[in-house]
Amino acid sequence: MLIRFNGWAFCIRPFFTIKFIFMNIIETIQKNLGFDTLKKIDPNTQETVGEDTVLGNSAVAQAGIPAILIGIYNNLEEHPDSSLLKADKGNLLESIFGKSKEAVITHIENYSKVQDKHISQQLEHIASESLRVVKEGIGDPPDENHIRNFVAKNKPDTLLYLPPSLELGTILKNNNLDDRTGKMEGPVSTFMHKVEKAFK
Repeated sequence: MLIRFNGWAFCIRPFFTIKFIFMNIIETIQKNLGFDTLKKIDPNTQETVGEDTVLGNSAVAQAGIPAILIGIYNNLEEHPDSSLLKADKGNLLESIFGKSKEAVITHIENYSKVQDKHISQQLEHIASESLRVVKEGIGDPPDENHIRNFVAKNKPDTLLYLPPSLELGTILKNNNLDDRTGKMEGPVSTFMHKVEKAFK
């Protein structure tokens, strides 16, 4: 890709652009919304890595951002026709999770221990920014190949942050989401992720 600026020409390889989005999508959403840095889940303890307990709005973000992203990916895997990417703002959670919306909200409330009538609005805000970042990452036009490739590259990274106590796999009837292998890093798990992608 050739970009011109003030008389200078810069050549940027698309591979690195995609890799940047892949490596930073969680961080991008977190920073854009002003939340604290999200923590990865330890696959052995099934808790966030580190000594500090995640509480309050930080816990809402820790659960909400990866859960909503996984919900988007799950939806796009089943319906890669880009209809979700055109969803109207205002009730995105229902567009993403369908009839499972209330169950997802309840599990996020239980995880964060935040009993706030406005938590649904906060999660809608997270959903809006998450969908915007995903749409930007997929590019235009959002054809099925672009959608499938984007999901395949970003889903494993997002799973590293998903608290297992949300039981999102059970809610969405996708047992792979709660598999500990999805939250592991290293040569073996990386190989297993690649094998999984090859059969999609």
